[in-house]
Amino acid sequence: MYYNCPQCGRKFKYALDLMVEFGDDFGKCPDCGTMGTYEYDGPRRKDDNDYFEVE
Repeated sequence: MYYNCPQCGRKFKYALDLMVEFGDDFGKCPDCGTMGTYEYDGPRRKDDNDYFEVE
């Protein structure tokens, strides 16, 4: 799932299988902790390398 942080502008992505591991923190920015704005879910995008992968 691809997200963009409305607070700091960071682009990041989460794998769906991490939803259980992160719980309520799933979708939050790894830098500032703000809930990200959902952008896209599906196959890898052409700009995939622009998004930080949260692990």
